Amino acid sequence: MTGRGRPTKSAEDKKLETLLIRLESDEKQTFRDAAKVSGTPLSAWARERLRQAAIKELEEVGHPIELFKKLKW
Repeated sequence: MTGRGRPTKSAEDKKLETLLIRLESDEKQTFRDAAKVSGTPLSAWARERLRQAAIKELEEVGHPIELFKKLKW
């Protein structure tokens, strides 16, 4: 019999850092709603949107983006 639950992530795939942000309750609900519509967990939805915003802003000023190297984009 195999184990139950989600398979263990490799050390490379584990997310070790956290980002704590303060929100108003209606802001958070709006983010939850948007994540639900996209079929994505809230944390993944927020992480992707923050990546998109960071990439856009860094590209606008010609700043190298280390994330591209890590993700092999």
